[in-house]
Amino acid sequence: MFRTTSRISQHLRSLLFGASVAAGVTMAMGGIVGCADENDPETHVKYLQDPAKRTPAVNRLVQFFEDAMTKDKGDRSGPSVKPLLDKIVEPMSQTCVNDDLDEKTRSKVVKFLSDARDPRGGPCLIKTLKDYKPDSTEEDVRAAARGVGPMKLKEAAGPLFEAFTKIKNSKPKAQLITLDVTNALVELSDPSWESQCVNMVGKPINDRKDMNLFKDELYWQVTCARILGNLKSANAVKPLIKVMLSPIKGDIQATTMYALIKIGKPAIDPALKLLRGEDAELVEYAKVEFLKAQTGEDGKVPDAAKKPAETAYLNPAALVLGSIGREEAAAPMVEALAKADDAGKVIIARELLKLPASPDTLKAVQGVYEKTPAGLTIPPGANAREALLERMSYTFDASLVPWLVKDALALKGDEGDLETVRAATFQTTMKLMKPDQVAEVDKLYDAKINGPDGKPTQLGKAYEKEYKATKELLTACGDKLDCYFGKLSDPNTAVGDGQIVGIKSAYMVGVLGTPEIRAKLADTMPKIANDGIRFASVQVIDHFAPKGDAASAAKLQKIVDDAEATKDQKKIQSVNFFKEVVYRLNARQ
Repeated sequence: MFRTTSRISQHLRSLLFGASVAAGVTMAMGGIVGCADENDPETHVKYLQDPAKRTPAVNRLVQFFEDAMTKDKGDRSGPSVKPLLDKIVEPMSQTCVNDDLDEKTRSKVVKFLSDARDPRGGPCLIKTLKDYKPDSTEEDVRAAARGVGPMKLKEAAGPLFEAFTKIKNSKPKAQLITLDVTNALVELSDPSWESQCVNMVGKPINDRKDMNLFKDELYWQVTCARILGNLKSANAVKPLIKVMLSPIKGDIQATTMYALIKIGKPAIDPALKLLRGEDAELVEYAKVEFLKAQTGEDGKVPDAAKKPAETAYLNPAALVLGSIGREEAAAPMVEALAKADDAGKVIIARELLKLPASPDTLKAVQGVYEKTPAGLTIPPGANAREALLERMSYTFDASLVPWLVKDALALKGDEGDLETVRAATFQTTMKLMKPDQVAEVDKLYDAKINGPDGKPTQLGKAYEKEYKATKELLTACGDKLDCYFGKLSDPNTAVGDGQIVGIKSAYMVGVLGTPEIRAKLADTMPKIANDGIRFASVQVIDHFAPKGDAASAAKLQKIVDDAEATKDQKKIQSVNFFKEVVYRLNARQ
């Protein structure tokens, strides 16, 4: 019996041990079968729910994205990137919104969602902008701005502008993000910001002594001027004109002018009213701002500043009208010449030359030029005649050549001033002259540039090579427009002495061309490698578009956009001068 019981006990122990082993094997197998795939993004998406695994999960998901971007060569719609973003963007954004991350990990999520450029990540980027803490979260705000701008995320408009108003450009950390925030604002240019921006640009700056305050205002007002220009805000015209009337706001005026050109026609009537002295508020404002800028350290205004203060509105009004370049401004600007002093007459005449050409405007400009002393200067210290001569070259009117030569030969005054004017006259006549006018320009060159005794002067030596190349080109091409056109994109005219030929060819396209040449020039522009040739060619397009030209403007804008997309500052600067012409081509319509 005992033996039987013992056997039974052994048998039971054996069964229990077997069951235990079997259970262990089953558990082990179950563990293997249920083990998560660490190479599956969805595994790490699930880990986002676990505080202990959240940070490593974020790091791994970001790595998945970077690897996919490399595989698809930066294409966010690529076969590796897009399916991945469909899985991970929303969970990552929600994790960010829930505030379930430490500072370093949150920054990594914000940067990832910015780089992903997926609207589903918007809630995180918007929250980042809303939570901006100056001197603390600048890096996150910069990343968020880099995302919402290119995506044109409309829902981010309010938070983005709110962050913008908190940025003080005088603070070192803020300076690191101003460019990115500005770019995002300009890309969105949301209409809901109009009234706030109008108020911002209208805010007075009483002096520049408080440099921190000045830097802050400069940043806010320049950015808002760009936004208002994009919005073509008619409500902003008067505040923007006030900026042009305030010498203290000189650093903002170039951007403001671009904004007014973009606004176009709605800016004409207010500027004309000001030019005629009919807007009492703006006339008084110009006077006050002019005197404010002239006030000395002792708080007193020099007596010499009081008289010019009375007409301080004239030059800025003419500058606005000339830069917009619509023909209806011509007659009022000619009338305004009578009110201006000598320097003011030159400034108004210079701006008249930016308008579509007409016999009346050209006659008025010639009258001003002939009465302008050789030594007269205009702000910011340029020789008055030289300034007019430069603008005359963009009339592409070869009929001016004999008149210019005759005037230069008869000009009286200080020899130093005369040399400056003669050199500028010679340059202008070289640009404008046709083949049958070479003998006329030779008179000026031989008598005043090369020296009356036939011995080359310093000035003559400076122009000897340029003049020789110009005459050779005229001999080779004559009156054949296609010959000159072919030189524009010729690699031989892009560098060295060849530039002279290329630039002169661009002027000859203007002299011999017709309005129909605009489209061909705009199409050729990407093939022109030299900045000087491109600049002259763009002026030809502008000259032949008195009523505007949306098609050419679009082609030129694409060149600007392509340059900016490269982030190469040298390329961006090389096409910067396109912008004013683009805006004017659109504003004239």
